[in-house]
Amino acid sequence: NEIAWMGTDASPNDEWLELKNNSGSEIDLNCWQIIAEDGTPKIKLSEKIGAAGYYLLERTNDDTVKDILADQIYTGALGNSGEILKLYDEDGNLQDAVGHKDTTGAVVPWYAGDNTTKSTMERRDQTASGGQSSSWHTNDGITKNGTDAGGNPIRGTPKSQNSTGTFSLAGGGGGSSGPS
Repeated sequence: NEIAWMGTDASPNDEWLELKNNSGSEIDLNCWQIIAEDGTPKIKLSEKIGAAGYYLLERTNDDTVKDILADQIYTGALGNSGEILKLYDEDGNLQDAVGHKDTTGAVVPWYAGDNTTKSTMERRDQTASGGQSSSWHTNDGITKNGTDAGGNPIRGTPKSQNSTGTFSLAGGGGGSSGPS
């Protein structure tokens, strides 16, 4: 649902991911996994995510989003140039993915988010495939939730509804973005 692949103002290492349960039922995430195609990170999920609930994963420790409790801590950095992340259920079935390769076989840049402003990549359309760039936008910088380890406002919405957002015309690495 949301990826802070660029970290926060406090630290570029303070990355976080958020899952959202779009169903009306609780989901047991035990034995589910998020696996990057390059092998890092590889996250074995635990716990449950409530109906219409959020699940916050913070890298290394629970200080990344200082004032919101993480549901899980993980290790392994996200590449700033892009990643292919896949979510698998307990039976190994692919449930969702974000990112893809171009015609040359190179991983495309993140679909949205801004490394300069540390604005997150948020899911725009909960019903569309996460592998489509049109399914994502950059946090609008107005709708925020939480503070980072340094007390700075997070330009993202951990454990709350995403912003209306903007989308990056050049892929996720640049600072240019336009209204959605």
